[in-house]
Amino acid sequence: MAIFISASDEHSGSDGRGLFLFAGYVGPEPDWSHFFVPAWQERVLDGPPNIPYLHMTEIRSQEFRDKWGLSGVAADDRVDEAVSIINTMGSFYPIAIAVDASHLKSAFRESKVRRAEAKQFEAKPFEPDYLCFLAYAHTVLDYVHEKHPHVEKVDFIVERKGYITRYINEFHSGLAKALTSIGRPELSPLVGELSTGDKDRIPCQAADVLCWHAARFENAQEVASQDIHDARRYLKLRNRKGLWFDLNNDLVSEMAAKMPASTDNTL
Repeated sequence: MAIFISASDEHSGSDGRGLFLFAGYVGPEPDWSHFFVPAWQERVLDGPPNIPYLHMTEIRSQEFRDKWGLSGVAADDRVDEAVSIINTMGSFYPIAIAVDASHLKSAFRESKVRRAEAKQFEAKPFEPDYLCFLAYAHTVLDYVHEKHPHVEKVDFIVERKGYITRYINEFHSGLAKALTSIGRPELSPLVGELSTGDKDRIPCQAADVLCWHAARFENAQEVASQDIHDARRYLKLRNRKGLWFDLNNDLVSEMAAKMPASTDNTL
């Protein structure tokens, strides 16, 4: 069976009210398991010195670097190597969904989500993660259907994020049905499994590298001198074929107006 893997991550900023990104890479499963993961393990993690994972926020912290015996220069070298490996993977297609988190939270302030068998009092606020995951999954499946018609399934990997991951699992479980309801039944058979990973799962690390750089430099008006190297690194990630989709405020407001007061599984 021909299977593609999508590995994604999210970035919400320090206050969770600005730009929210849900981004990652989709590509053939053998390219992930046979080429990308071993190369990342050898060239990014194994050192010396070894590090348990590459997570952008942590590798830029002095505490993390001291714990694992990395200098600032060595840490930058690991990130450079990570970007280099990503760019060698011509079969990996980057996809990013962006939304104004503050507007989304305001637009969906009356909406709640709950697990299919949960009690009403367990309903939670509608977070940007949910809408962005659905938009991301739809975009991934549409891309695979259009450009790789031989593929039979797309499996999704998302980084674990507390209770939000439980609800993303719920949305994923109803994804095939939701696609049919919006007039895209041809995408439903492509919906594969969803799994969650921690920071030590290498595909999630690749998505984190993309999210971290995109959040800082995609809409930057100017770049501080100390950030020039990071910005140049992002240009390498950005200057390749892929898709950046903005969920603009008008579209988000329209979606919110159609949302029932409480929902489970799907939109």
